[in-house]
Order: sequence, then structure tokens, then C-alpha cells
Amino acid sequence: MFRAPGLPTVAGMDALQLIEQTTTTWNNRDRDGYFACYAEDCEITAPGFVGKGHQGVAEFWSAYMDAFPDNRIVLATTVGGQSDTAAEEGSLEGTHTGPLTGADGSTIAPTGNRVDSRFVGFHTERDGKISSTRFYFDQLDFLGQLGLAAGVAL
Repeated sequence: MFRAPGLPTVAGMDALQLIEQTTTTWNNRDRDGYFACYAEDCEITAPGFVGKGHQGVAEFWSAYMDAFPDNRIVLATTVGGQSDTAAEEGSLEGTHTGPLTGADGSTIAPTGNRVDSRFVGFHTERDGKISSTRFYFDQLDFLGQLGLAAGVAL
């Protein structure tokens, strides 16, 4: 059973508690603690990304930690916890100082730009671990903050 200092045990957590746990371990750069929140056979998806198992979680972790080493997640809202699914609304804040690898394997060189990218995530819990995570964010806004896409008003 996993226990990070000052955090509750992963086993027996509901989906809402797991959101809080993943946010804390992410912001603390506790890679092992973050991975411990996910089931071995989990799936994690985001725009342009689908990852399976802990290998997929590792790829997701590395993509953002490498590209935005100073990043942090700021939660705005969480809902759920009474069932196996919970949702979060938050933002990823950080400075693009490392290469960002795209879904096709291409890389975006560091721009030095700061981003504050809002996202929504839906997480499904099974046996006290996350079995499925689905992140959604505005890719055009994200690329615009990196200086790679002109702002578009619709």
C-alpha cells in the first residue's frame, strides 16, 4: 500500500480523493506517488494523446514535466466522489523551457513563454486507483500562449 508523507493512503480512495492526490503528487514532483494513484491497466487520454498502463502515465508525465519543468496544477473546481467518477476543472501553469513532444513524435522547441492553460479532467476509480483519465483543453489557446498560433475570436 502506498503512503506519501502527509497524504492519505491510496487504497480505498474515491475518485474525488484521487484527484486531490494526483494534484498534490504532481505539484510535489512525486512521480512514484503520482503513478501509485493509477491502476496498472489504466488509460489516460488528452487531445492528441492516448496512453495505456503505467507506460502511458509515464509518457504523459514526461511530456509536461520536460516541457514545463516549473509547472503546477491549480484546481478551481472538483465534483463527484459519491460514485466511481469525479471531474476537475483547473489550469496548468508553467514556462515552456523544454522540448514539447507532440502526438506524432515531433517536438516544439522551447519558446520561453508562460502558459496558464485551463483544462477539465474526468477520472474513473476502480479498487481505490484511477482506471481512466480523460483530459480536455483548448489546443488553439494553448498553442497561442506558446506563440505558435495567432489568436482567433469566434
